[in-house]
Amino acid sequence: MSEYLTDLGIKDYKLIQDTDDYAFSQDSVFLANMAKLCGKDSVLDLGCGSGILATLALIKKGVKKAVGIEIKETACDMARRSAEMNGLDFEVINCDVKDIASQIRAESFDKVLCNPPYFSASSPAAKNGKGQARSESTATLEDFIHAAGYSLKFGGDLWIVIKITRLQKLFSALERNNLAAKEMILIYPKLSRGADCAIVSARKGGKEGLITSTFIAQNEDGTFTDEYNALYN
Repeated sequence: MSEYLTDLGIKDYKLIQDTDDYAFSQDSVFLANMAKLCGKDSVLDLGCGSGILATLALIKKGVKKAVGIEIKETACDMARRSAEMNGLDFEVINCDVKDIASQIRAESFDKVLCNPPYFSASSPAAKNGKGQARSESTATLEDFIHAAGYSLKFGGDLWIVIKITRLQKLFSALERNNLAAKEMILIYPKLSRGADCAIVSARKGGKEGLITSTFIAQNEDGTFTDEYNALYN
């Protein structure tokens, strides 16, 4: 176990992470920047890890309230210490998303953010400590979507980042939990490489009507695109 600080590039804000655990990825940063949040929102971060989504929601979007749910006690401890170090009011609850009803009142959040497991429990990626955080070793994608549907107010929005290969499972789970997909942003590392993941928003009790757009991170020569630079700035 070896902790280190990650500079978030915003004033003096930093996040505590651990070399032995899964560090947040650029996918989470894309999600936090693209999610439509405002100052009146109460936000729940499902599977918050070291707290990147809630932290960026507070410091970049100025949300009213942020709460994180995380099953790993070590990650909860890092997220809490990061929040204290940054002077942020961020509550972290050590809980399995499957048991969310024991910790969170139903329909109590305006927005839910989620970077769920990318792989099934049987995937080779699930074998080590870092892989466990990215796999369905303790909860499935369906469990995360159910927790989002439970937590959101009617008309509230889930914002989730998902690998392209899991979109079919995502849309099926959304429908089963009264969440209607409203917006999808396809993320391309480079246009020539194809889309790698997508940012999807879904509204509780929403009607049909999905709009799509694309986001390209790099030009073919490896330089960042104007839209990438605009997002980070």
